[in-house]
Amino acid sequence: MELLLHETNLLEEALKKLRENTGLDVWEVPPPFTPNPTAPLRRPDARIVVARGQQETVYWVEIKKTVDRHATLVAFAQLEAQIGREKLVTEGGGLLITNQLTEELADHCRRMHLQFLDAAGNAYLDQDGLFVLIQGKRLHRGLRLREKPARAFDRTGLRVVFALLVNPELLNAPYREIAKAAGVALGTVGRILTDLRMQGQIIEQKDGERRWVDRDRAMKAWALNYPLRLRPKLNPRRYRATDDTWWHQVDPAAFGGYWGGEVAAARRKGNLAPTTATLYLPENRNPFLTAHRLRADDQGPIEILDAFWDLPERPRQVRGLAPDLLIYADLAGMGDPRTHEEAERIYDDLLAGA
Repeated sequence: MELLLHETNLLEEALKKLRENTGLDVWEVPPPFTPNPTAPLRRPDARIVVARGQQETVYWVEIKKTVDRHATLVAFAQLEAQIGREKLVTEGGGLLITNQLTEELADHCRRMHLQFLDAAGNAYLDQDGLFVLIQGKRLHRGLRLREKPARAFDRTGLRVVFALLVNPELLNAPYREIAKAAGVALGTVGRILTDLRMQGQIIEQKDGERRWVDRDRAMKAWALNYPLRLRPKLNPRRYRATDDTWWHQVDPAAFGGYWGGEVAAARRKGNLAPTTATLYLPENRNPFLTAHRLRADDQGPIEILDAFWDLPERPRQVRGLAPDLLIYADLAGMGDPRTHEEAERIYDDLLAGA
């Protein structure tokens, strides 16, 4: 596959930085891939070799100029799984090369075992006995590519957009009502609506009524930005229970809370056997923690976050479950092909075209 100039430059810069920072020998191997003749052809962008002494580690490479969303990592994980399952490439592991990963996305890569290099010099390689971990590197100021996120999809805007998507009637409600539903200051609402209009997400008709141009597109945009910009600000804390089946009889609604993630998906669709539990609770979590004897554990499978909305239950919403859009975003953002597949089922069955 012939690379575009910026992709070639990015590949060369990332390999150069790896050489400088580690002393390893690294080179590109032509042809860029070795296809399996019995399988449909999937062409990686390049194939490289990393050598230490007499031992060589081969990688097939995907080049992404910008990786600013967790969903891109999920897509790369799915590609790796597909290539491994169908043997579309007959040697080597997958390697993501990009301009610069944020520390948060680099951490996601390590947790998902997605190997990467970036042009700033950060790296995570863990294959065939080769292990490299370089973090904290920054691009030279002149090389940085920074795009200011749209206001509607920053931390505060995501609260407003969520309320408007879950309850479309709010789009034409008084600003005060929107602000209450989203838990934001009154002055924020007008700015977010203006930004949505400038993005072409909503339009105002001649009679002044607002409507979504493409609600499905807006929901996808919300779900992509939520794990990066809003979720980390919801005071996430992890816990562990004394019994793995503790959640079976739990009703978070009795404590003003909601199930999200895998448990919500299991109760909503019944296709998933949960291995983690996600809860959205009011600011005071102590009554719930005490009632269910949960103890703090940074590695625990139970995650509790602040409930960030104040919306009446929708006709199809199940008591004690978060809105379907949030369940979808939780599952899609976990970086697990199993939960990603369930997320797509929930989107197709419960959200698309609704």
